[in-house]
Amino acid sequence: MHSASVTKKSLFSVAVCALLAAAPAKAIIFDEAVSGDLSNNQAAPTALTLTAGSNSVIGVVNGFDNGDGQDWVSFTIPTGFVMTSYVNSKYVSFDEQGFTGFQVGSSFKDDPFVAGSYAGYAHFGTDADNGGGSGSTVGVDLLPLMANPSFSVGATGFTPPLAAGTYTFLIQQGNPVTTSYQFDMNVRSVPEPGSSLCLLGMGGLAILALRRRLGYLDRRIR
Repeated sequence: MHSASVTKKSLFSVAVCALLAAAPAKAIIFDEAVSGDLSNNQAAPTALTLTAGSNSVIGVVNGFDNGDGQDWVSFTIPTGFVMTSYVNSKYVSFDEQGFTGFQVGSSFKDDPFVAGSYAGYAHFGTDADNGGGSGSTVGVDLLPLMANPSFSVGATGFTPPLAAGTYTFLIQQGNPVTTSYQFDMNVRSVPEPGSSLCLLGMGGLAILALRRRLGYLDRRIR
Protein backbone atom coordinates (compact mmCIF):
# COMPACT_ATOMS: atom_id res chain seq x y z
CA MET A 1 0.00 0.00 0.00
CA HIS A 2 2.80 2.38 0.87
CA SER A 3 4.45 1.72 -2.51
CA ALA A 4 1.18 2.42 -4.35
CA SER A 5 0.71 5.67 -2.40
CA VAL A 6 4.16 6.88 -3.33
CA THR A 7 3.50 6.01 -6.97
CA LYS A 8 0.31 8.06 -6.98
CA LYS A 9 2.11 11.04 -5.51
CA SER A 10 4.87 10.68 -8.07
CA LEU A 11 2.39 10.50 -10.92
CA PHE A 12 0.63 13.62 -9.61
CA SER A 13 3.97 15.47 -9.52
CA VAL A 14 4.75 14.42 -13.07
CA ALA A 15 1.30 15.60 -14.19
CA VAL A 16 1.95 19.02 -12.63
CA CYS A 17 5.36 19.19 -14.31
CA ALA A 18 3.80 18.30 -17.65
CA LEU A 19 1.29 21.11 -17.29
CA LEU A 20 4.07 23.57 -16.45
CA ALA A 21 6.02 22.41 -19.51
CA ALA A 22 3.03 22.69 -21.85
CA ALA A 23 3.44 24.57 -25.13
CA PRO A 24 3.60 28.34 -24.45
CA ALA A 25 0.82 30.60 -25.64
CA LYS A 26 0.85 32.63 -28.83
CA ALA A 27 -0.67 36.10 -28.79
CA ILE A 28 -0.86 39.22 -30.95
CA ILE A 29 -0.10 41.92 -28.41
CA PHE A 30 -0.41 44.82 -30.87
CA ASP A 31 -1.88 45.11 -34.35
CA GLU A 32 -1.95 48.57 -35.90
CA ALA A 33 -5.00 47.61 -37.97
CA VAL A 34 -6.88 47.09 -34.70
CA SER A 35 -5.21 49.29 -32.08
CA GLY A 36 -4.05 52.28 -34.16
CA ASP A 37 -0.55 53.49 -35.01
CA LEU A 38 2.47 52.61 -32.96
CA SER A 39 4.29 55.67 -31.64
CA ASN A 40 6.40 57.76 -34.02
CA ASN A 41 8.13 59.42 -31.05
CA GLN A 42 11.36 57.92 -29.75
CA ALA A 43 10.94 59.72 -26.43
CA ALA A 44 7.48 58.21 -25.89
CA PRO A 45 7.37 54.76 -27.50
CA THR A 46 4.32 52.51 -27.32
CA ALA A 47 4.80 50.51 -24.11
CA LEU A 48 4.07 46.78 -24.20
CA THR A 49 4.69 44.04 -21.64
CA LEU A 50 5.69 40.62 -22.91
CA THR A 51 4.39 37.36 -21.49
CA ALA A 52 5.52 33.74 -21.73
CA GLY A 53 5.25 32.37 -25.25
CA SER A 54 5.13 34.17 -28.59
CA ASN A 55 4.26 37.88 -28.55
CA SER A 56 3.48 39.30 -31.99
CA VAL A 57 3.52 42.91 -33.12
CA ILE A 58 2.01 43.71 -36.53
CA GLY A 59 2.44 47.10 -38.14
CA VAL A 60 3.05 49.29 -41.18
CA VAL A 61 5.65 51.97 -41.90
CA ASN A 62 5.37 54.22 -44.97
CA GLY A 63 8.70 56.05 -45.22
CA PHE A 64 9.99 59.41 -44.02
CA ASP A 65 8.47 61.32 -46.94
CA ASN A 66 5.05 60.12 -45.85
CA GLY A 67 5.60 61.10 -42.22
CA ASP A 68 5.51 57.53 -40.97
CA GLY A 69 8.99 56.13 -41.37
CA GLN A 70 9.47 54.94 -37.81
CA ASP A 71 7.58 52.84 -35.28
CA TRP A 72 8.85 53.03 -31.71
CA VAL A 73 7.91 50.44 -29.10
CA SER A 74 9.27 49.58 -25.67
CA PHE A 75 9.08 45.95 -24.60
CA THR A 76 9.18 45.07 -20.91
CA ILE A 77 10.37 41.57 -20.07
CA PRO A 78 9.11 40.70 -16.57
CA THR A 79 11.35 39.49 -13.77
CA GLY A 80 12.03 35.77 -14.07
CA PHE A 81 11.76 35.76 -17.88
CA VAL A 82 14.04 36.24 -20.90
CA MET A 83 13.43 37.05 -24.57
CA THR A 84 14.97 34.21 -26.53
CA SER A 85 14.27 35.42 -30.07
CA TYR A 86 13.08 38.35 -32.19
CA VAL A 87 11.69 36.78 -35.34
CA ASN A 88 10.82 38.76 -38.47
CA SER A 89 7.89 36.54 -39.43
CA LYS A 90 6.39 38.83 -42.11
CA TYR A 91 7.69 41.44 -44.56
CA VAL A 92 5.70 42.88 -47.48
CA SER A 93 7.13 45.89 -49.34
CA PHE A 94 8.40 47.18 -52.68
CA ASP A 95 11.62 48.00 -50.82
CA GLU A 96 13.85 45.02 -50.16
CA GLN A 97 14.70 45.93 -46.60
CA GLY A 98 13.89 47.91 -43.50
CA PHE A 99 15.87 48.59 -40.33
CA THR A 100 15.41 47.59 -36.70
CA GLY A 101 17.48 48.13 -33.59
CA PHE A 102 17.13 48.68 -29.87
CA GLN A 103 18.46 50.51 -26.86
CA VAL A 104 18.15 49.57 -23.20
CA GLY A 105 15.54 51.67 -21.40
CA SER A 106 11.93 52.83 -21.67
CA SER A 107 12.74 55.47 -24.33
CA PHE A 108 15.40 56.06 -26.98
CA LYS A 109 17.59 58.91 -25.77
CA ASP A 110 20.21 59.15 -28.51
CA ASP A 111 20.46 59.83 -32.23
CA PRO A 112 18.76 56.93 -34.08
CA PHE A 113 20.99 57.55 -37.12
CA VAL A 114 24.19 56.77 -35.17
CA ALA A 115 25.24 53.12 -34.81
CA GLY A 116 26.64 53.71 -31.31
CA SER A 117 23.16 54.58 -30.07
CA TYR A 118 22.09 50.94 -30.35
CA ALA A 119 22.85 47.87 -28.27
CA GLY A 120 22.27 45.98 -31.53
CA TYR A 121 20.63 46.44 -34.93
CA ALA A 122 19.97 44.68 -38.23
CA HIS A 123 18.29 45.10 -41.59
CA PHE A 124 15.25 42.96 -42.25
CA GLY A 125 13.29 42.14 -45.38
CA THR A 126 13.21 39.99 -48.50
CA ASP A 127 16.80 40.81 -49.45
CA ALA A 128 18.33 42.47 -46.41
CA ASP A 129 21.99 43.48 -46.35
CA ASN A 130 23.67 42.52 -43.08
CA GLY A 131 27.43 42.67 -42.87
CA GLY A 132 27.96 42.58 -46.62
CA GLY A 133 25.78 39.54 -47.21
CA SER A 134 22.16 39.78 -48.28
CA GLY A 135 19.18 37.48 -48.05
CA SER A 136 15.66 37.14 -46.75
CA THR A 137 15.12 37.47 -43.01
CA VAL A 138 11.50 36.31 -43.14
CA GLY A 139 11.17 33.62 -40.49
CA VAL A 140 14.64 34.44 -39.12
CA ASP A 141 15.55 35.25 -35.52
CA LEU A 142 17.35 38.60 -35.70
CA LEU A 143 18.84 38.59 -32.19
CA PRO A 144 22.02 36.71 -33.25
CA LEU A 145 22.54 39.17 -36.14
CA MET A 146 21.95 42.15 -33.89
CA ALA A 147 24.40 40.78 -31.32
CA ASN A 148 27.14 39.99 -33.86
CA PRO A 149 29.62 42.91 -34.11
CA SER A 150 30.42 41.89 -37.70
CA PHE A 151 26.81 42.65 -38.67
CA SER A 152 25.94 45.29 -36.06
CA VAL A 153 29.06 47.39 -36.61
CA GLY A 154 29.57 50.16 -34.05
CA ALA A 155 26.76 49.08 -31.71
CA THR A 156 27.49 48.89 -27.98
CA GLY A 157 26.73 45.16 -27.98
CA PHE A 158 24.73 42.65 -25.97
CA THR A 159 24.50 38.91 -25.39
CA PRO A 160 21.26 37.03 -26.14
CA PRO A 161 18.87 36.17 -24.66
CA LEU A 162 17.61 39.54 -23.45
CA ALA A 163 17.25 39.54 -19.68
CA ALA A 164 14.36 40.97 -17.69
CA GLY A 165 14.06 44.73 -18.19
CA THR A 166 12.74 47.30 -20.66
CA TYR A 167 14.10 47.81 -24.16
CA THR A 168 13.08 50.39 -26.76
CA PHE A 169 12.96 49.08 -30.33
CA LEU A 170 12.87 51.00 -33.60
CA ILE A 171 11.24 49.53 -36.71
CA GLN A 172 12.03 51.76 -39.69
CA GLN A 173 11.44 52.17 -43.41
CA GLY A 174 13.26 55.19 -44.78
CA ASN A 175 12.01 55.00 -48.37
CA PRO A 176 8.53 56.23 -49.37
CA VAL A 177 6.93 52.81 -49.72
CA THR A 178 4.37 50.97 -47.63
CA THR A 179 6.03 48.22 -45.64
CA SER A 180 3.99 45.70 -43.65
CA TYR A 181 5.79 43.68 -41.02
CA GLN A 182 5.34 41.28 -38.14
CA PHE A 183 7.80 40.56 -35.37
CA ASP A 184 7.42 37.69 -32.91
CA MET A 185 9.14 38.05 -29.55
CA ASN A 186 9.52 34.66 -27.90
CA VAL A 187 9.72 34.70 -24.12
CA ARG A 188 10.34 31.91 -21.62
CA SER A 189 10.79 31.68 -17.88
CA VAL A 190 14.26 31.36 -16.41
CA PRO A 191 14.76 27.74 -15.29
CA GLU A 192 14.32 27.34 -11.53
CA PRO A 193 15.37 24.50 -9.21
CA GLY A 194 11.81 23.16 -9.39
CA SER A 195 12.16 22.68 -13.16
CA SER A 196 15.23 20.50 -12.66
CA LEU A 197 13.42 18.48 -10.02
CA CYS A 198 10.55 17.92 -12.43
CA LEU A 199 12.92 16.58 -15.06
CA LEU A 200 14.68 14.36 -12.52
CA GLY A 201 11.35 13.08 -11.25
CA MET A 202 10.11 12.26 -14.72
CA GLY A 203 13.39 10.53 -15.53
CA GLY A 204 13.22 8.55 -12.30
CA LEU A 205 9.72 7.35 -13.04
CA ALA A 206 10.77 6.29 -16.53
CA ILE A 207 13.63 4.23 -15.09
CA LEU A 208 11.32 2.70 -12.47
CA ALA A 209 8.80 1.74 -15.14
CA LEU A 210 11.55 0.17 -17.25
CA ARG A 211 12.84 -1.84 -14.28
CA ARG A 212 9.36 -3.13 -13.48
CA ARG A 213 8.82 -4.07 -17.11
CA LEU A 214 12.13 -5.96 -17.23
CA GLY A 215 11.29 -7.71 -13.96
CA TYR A 216 7.93 -8.79 -15.35
CA LEU A 217 9.56 -10.19 -18.48
CA ASP A 218 12.20 -11.98 -16.40
CA ARG A 219 9.50 -13.69 -14.31
CA ARG A 220 7.67 -14.80 -17.46
CA ILE A 221 10.85 -16.25 -18.99
CA ARG A 222 11.53 -18.25 -15.85
